[in-house]
Amino acid sequence: MSKTDKTKTKREPAIFLVYGTDDLAATRKADEIVNRLCPPENQALGLETIAPEPGPISAETAASLLRTAMQALLTPSFLGGAKTVYLRDAAIFNPLTEPGRFEAVKTQTAQLVEMLKAGLPDGVSLVVLTNQINKSTSFYKTFAASGEVHAFDAPEKPKEVQEDFIPAMEQLVKDRGLQMARPVLMALLDRTGYNRRLVENEIEKLAVYAGDRKTVTAADIQLMVAPVRESKFYEFASTFCDGDLDDTLQVLRRMFAQREEPIALLINLQNRLRDMIIMADCLKRGWAVLSGGERFRTLKWNLPPEGEALLSALERDPRKGHPYAVTMQAVQASRFPAGRWFRWFNAAVDTHAAITGGQTQTPEVALETLVIRTLGEFAATRRP
Repeated sequence: MSKTDKTKTKREPAIFLVYGTDDLAATRKADEIVNRLCPPENQALGLETIAPEPGPISAETAASLLRTAMQALLTPSFLGGAKTVYLRDAAIFNPLTEPGRFEAVKTQTAQLVEMLKAGLPDGVSLVVLTNQINKSTSFYKTFAASGEVHAFDAPEKPKEVQEDFIPAMEQLVKDRGLQMARPVLMALLDRTGYNRRLVENEIEKLAVYAGDRKTVTAADIQLMVAPVRESKFYEFASTFCDGDLDDTLQVLRRMFAQREEPIALLINLQNRLRDMIIMADCLKRGWAVLSGGERFRTLKWNLPPEGEALLSALERDPRKGHPYAVTMQAVQASRFPAGRWFRWFNAAVDTHAAITGGQTQTPEVALETLVIRTLGEFAATRRP
């Protein structure tokens, strides 16, 4: 063998795995790979896309998708030439969750893995797009060893949110020619969560709404962006716990205009206040410790055995949930002592009893009165 033969360029990979909970970034990367392998002008004959119907995927459907993909990989393209198989939106490769945990799916996945290990026919490529993967499986390890793997997970830790996601969204705002202060952007993320696709859609909507004005305000966020996080009543409870009377009344009246049920709003507020009591008490005891400046806050837990036992026994353990959301909840709880949260919680319980007990006040008036009585305790001291 000549020296030239020994130094041949390494063969380009034929298998590509793109996954992650950031579905917009993952989809864009997978589409980019597909277009590189099979340019749009060749896709009519050289591309075969396989995807499940929207909705839950049964074991039978998942197994059928895998069989179809394997048949497509072994079937030459029409009129010959290169061929790309694109298996997209295939949330079937985690053996710890449905439908990947079913035996029929495991069997078909194992057959696909053996095919990939043996090598695909010349000119044939496979691109897989999925929202989650188990890295301990032979499926993942085959792509990692013989192909390309691209991960796009949405941020889960506060540090990831601050260092990666927020700057990326600030750049996106600039690219759309908008101006949005950091507090306004945080108000947007409070409503959308950290789903890149959803945030981008809302920024596009705000750009159209702002028009020539270009500067997006907090009022624009409240008017144009519907809250979708955790609970449809998240916004009212969160605004209440910020402690601003005017903002809370504005949100409450908009909820009434949207025909939200006052009792449902009140129950959600009680749950949130109960969480505030527990978090404030943990902060007071030193079981939870906040650190960092205004731009970046961190929350660390330092529980003694009795604290571990108490929190673990709770139906709503304050340590569980999205780390960034839990940290922001701790920031809110730190603003007032546990006694104030406890007094507000009791006031909410009394209002609930009054509404369900048939008192003459309407539920809307009773809930608005609760807000004024509680947040009005210190509203006057905040005015210039």
